[in-house]
Amino acid sequence: MAGANIKSKDSYVYFLYSEQQRAERTRVERTMSRTFNPGTVVVNGRRENFTEISKSPTNRYPDCKVVAQGIKSKMVYTPISIT
Repeated sequence: MAGANIKSKDSYVYFLYSEQQRAERTRVERTMSRTFNPGTVVVNGRRENFTEISKSPTNRYPDCKVVAQGIKSKMVYTPISIT
């Protein structure tokens, strides 16, 4: 097993969504004349919005929920953008 000791650079991640986080980021970006666009991730054939990709299943927002999880390179998603 020559490749057994090679660490994968890919990581297990959680796609999180919080309405509070979305509102806060939208408000902050608006003060700088920019628009916050949440990312989307495909879950069971449907696109779900997310506001953060994390290595932890929680963040500081109490309404945070996990919308998807898995190995980042195997997930189908569009990243968060600021325009």
